Amino acid sequence: MIMNLHTHTHHSPDGAPQTVADRVQAANALGLKYMAVTDHVEINRFYPAEYYNAVETEEFFYDGRGVFEGSVAEVIAAQADCAPLTLLAGAEIGQIPQDVEKSALLYNDPRVDLIVGSVHELPGRPDFYFLDYAKEDIPALVTAYFEEVLRLAQTDCYDILAHLTYGLRYLPNRRAYDLTPHLDLIDEILKTVIAKGKAIELNGSGLRKPQPYIDPDLILVRRYRDLGGERLTISTDAHDTKYLGFGVDLLEDMARTAGFSRLTVFQKHEPFYVPL
Repeated sequence: MIMNLHTHTHHSPDGAPQTVADRVQAANALGLKYMAVTDHVEINRFYPAEYYNAVETEEFFYDGRGVFEGSVAEVIAAQADCAPLTLLAGAEIGQIPQDVEKSALLYNDPRVDLIVGSVHELPGRPDFYFLDYAKEDIPALVTAYFEEVLRLAQTDCYDILAHLTYGLRYLPNRRAYDLTPHLDLIDEILKTVIAKGKAIELNGSGLRKPQPYIDPDLILVRRYRDLGGERLTISTDAHDTKYLGFGVDLLEDMARTAGFSRLTVFQKHEPFYVPL
């Protein structure tokens, strides 16, 4: 196994109670060469809930700054004893367009190797997981999602654009949803990622579902490749050690099928290629 560049530990509010050292041990047992710890930093809730006169709930994670500081410090400490694994320090920043200034501060932190950029929620709304889709205009919702992803892609606060089609993940009939009306907007996102020298990921978290999927699917990864995309990473988005290597072989096969012969790793935001 070559890489897993999007993982979560106990610092993420939805992560299993496992340390970075636990993950390093498991990664070496799996034969992973590169692993990044990218705990959740919801940048629109950067401070503790009290700052916003709010109460933390399952729907809303707060204290992104605290998550970031705890996670990065633990990764840096673990880097001293992680061989043969290359352990990378990072974060998954959610909702970058909602606070580009704070996102840039984290991106430019000298301890950080890479930032995974995500859109989990639209402004003023909860995570897509919590939406009542029976009450939604789904085409309008999906359009709004991709418009927000484009705004993310246009920033300079990420290295890897995470789970491109996250906004489809919880649709009642995801497999039947027709992306055709959104392809021009998706192309604009992909062209922006390419022009900025960033990467997209193959996110395998959906492989654990009863109806498994990879995010994005092969059609969109081929579209990225055809547009000139060269930088691709692989992740399981593991929130538990037992999923650290889940489906990585399928993700690697999909990358080859899409025309990739190498994957990308970022260290201190500098990309380099590793053979696939």
